[in-house]
Amino acid sequence: MSTARTTSGRIETTLWPYLDRLVESWAMPGLAVAVVHDGDQILTRTYGNHDVGTGQLVTADSLFHLASVSKVFVATAALQLAEDRTIDLDAPIPAYLPDLVWADPRAGDITVRHLLSHRSGLGDVSGDYGWHEPELDDGALGRFAERVAGWRLEHDPGTTFAYSNAAFELLGHLIATVGGRTFESHLKERVLDPAGMRSSTFMRADVPPEHAALPHLGLPLQVVPGAYPYTRRHSPSSTLHSSAAELAQWIVINLAGGTGVLNPATHRQMWEPVVTTDWGGMNEQMALGWFWGPYAGHQVVNHNGDDPGFLSSLAIVPELGAGVVVLANCNTAPTFTITKAALSALAGEDPGDPPLPPVIVPLATVLVGDGVDAAVDLFHRLTAEDPPRFDPGPDGFEEAIWGVIEMHRTDLAWPLLGLWERVAPDSSGLWLMTGWAHGVEGRREQAIEHLNRSLELDPENEEAAVLLAYYTEDYYTENYYTQGGS
Repeated sequence: MSTARTTSGRIETTLWPYLDRLVESWAMPGLAVAVVHDGDQILTRTYGNHDVGTGQLVTADSLFHLASVSKVFVATAALQLAEDRTIDLDAPIPAYLPDLVWADPRAGDITVRHLLSHRSGLGDVSGDYGWHEPELDDGALGRFAERVAGWRLEHDPGTTFAYSNAAFELLGHLIATVGGRTFESHLKERVLDPAGMRSSTFMRADVPPEHAALPHLGLPLQVVPGAYPYTRRHSPSSTLHSSAAELAQWIVINLAGGTGVLNPATHRQMWEPVVTTDWGGMNEQMALGWFWGPYAGHQVVNHNGDDPGFLSSLAIVPELGAGVVVLANCNTAPTFTITKAALSALAGEDPGDPPLPPVIVPLATVLVGDGVDAAVDLFHRLTAEDPPRFDPGPDGFEEAIWGVIEMHRTDLAWPLLGLWERVAPDSSGLWLMTGWAHGVEGRREQAIEHLNRSLELDPENEEAAVLLAYYTEDYYTENYYTQGGS
C-alpha cells in the first residue's frame, strides 16, 4: 500500500470521526478543514453554514476572513521585493517611506527584517481596532502608517520579540509605496494570482456574497447586522479572505519551496527562524512572517488568526510533506486544537478525544430564554456532573465575549458578563472583559478600576496590563487619537 493511501486512510478513519464528534457538541456555525499530505494530495471536510440564519452550507470554496494568517502572504510579498532587489531587508525603512515623519529617532534603525520578525520595537494597536468605523478608501492604510510613525518605540529595534499588528500595517504601506499601487492590488497581482488563488482577496468588496462565510458573535451565536472585522487601515495584518481549497494550494506551493511565487533560496530565507519568542510550543520561534515550533515529534511552520467572528489556523510540516488549514466563522471553535489533532494524525498518532465544550454554550441559551437565575442554577448542576460533559473554565466565557466588545456591541456582552460574575467572580478574565466594556462605552474610571482588579487576581495577565496602560491618563491622552480610538 502506498504512503499516500496510508495517510489518506488514517485521516479518514481518525481525523474525520474526531471532527464529527467535536462538531456535534461545540457551538460552531461553520467549519472548513483541508489536509495536505505527500506534498500535493488534498483532503477536505466542511460543516455547517455561512450564516445560521439562512442555512447556506459551507463548502471547500467558502471564503473566510483569515485575520492574522494574512501576514504570511504579506511576508511573501516583502520577500519578493527583496528577491528582485527593490528593497533590502536590512535597510532602514525610512528610506522607503519618505512620506512619514518619525517621532522616535530610534525608528531610523528599524529594518524590513525587524518588521517581518516582530522585532521593530513598535507596540501594538491598543484599545480599539476601529472595526465599527471602517475606512474603505485607498488612503486608509497610509493614514494609519502616519499614526504609527508618531508612536514612541517600546524597545530598541532588533532587540526584543514583541508581536505587533501595527508593524505589519507599516510593512503593507511600504509594499504599496515601493510597488506604486494599493497594497491590496499588489498582493493580488504579485502573490495571490500567481499562486492560483484567484478567488482570494484582501478586499471584502470583492468577495461574492454567495461564497462569503459571515462572522458569528456572542452566545447564542448570531450574525450581527453591520458587524464585520474589516477596515483597510488593517488590511496587511488581517483582511485576507480565502477558502480551504485555495489555502491547501498555498500549502502545496510552500512545501515545494515557493514554486510560482518565490525562488527556493528566498523561500528558505523566509522560513529560517531568527528569534526565540516567549510563547512556546508551536510558536516558540519567529521566522520572517511565520512561526516555528515542535509538535508530534516534528517541526511545524505555522500561523494562527483571530478577529471578531472568525478563527483560522495554518500549519505546515515540511519533513512530512504535509499541512493543514482550519477555518471557522465564530470565536467559539477550537481551531488550534483541531490543527493539532490533524498534525497528530499526519504523524501517525491518535488524536485522542475531542475537548469538552465550554459550559457557557448551554448556559447562554438558558440565559436568553429563562434569565440569569436559571442559568446560574444550570451552571451548578452541570459542573457537578461526573463525568463532566462541559468545561467550566474561563476561556469559554472570554471567547464568547471579546468579539462583541471589540465590535462595540457591548449590549451583547453585558448579559454574559453578568452571568460570569455570578458563577466565577474571582476570574481575572471577567474583570479584564468588564473593564474593556466600560472603556468602549467611555467610562474610563470604571475601566481602570476593573482592569486593576483583573491584575490583582492575576498579576501575569498581560492583556489587562496593556489595556490598563491604554486607559491611564498619560498614555490615554498621548496615544488615543494616534492609535485609532473613538
